[in-house]
Amino acid sequence: MNVERGCRPKQTYRTKTDAKRVVRLMGARNREAFNLYHCEACGYYHVGHLIPAIFRARVVPNWSRPAVRVVRRPRTGATAGVG
Repeated sequence: MNVERGCRPKQTYRTKTDAKRVVRLMGARNREAFNLYHCEACGYYHVGHLIPAIFRARVVPNWSRPAVRVVRRPRTGATAGVG
């Protein structure tokens, strides 16, 4: 991950304690849930929104995706011969 691009706009916290304090404050002010995580790229802690499992993207391996065949049907009706 590019630290300049990925971590630069985020607020960083040196310790887990500081990040926990911010999570509690943000949770008290907003109805949303927040979590903290240790960033491997920059070595600091970040606070982010906790995304419910129902909204998280599910990773599906390529081999389990069904093949889709797109069939183009000829036009019928009043607009078929116009042009």
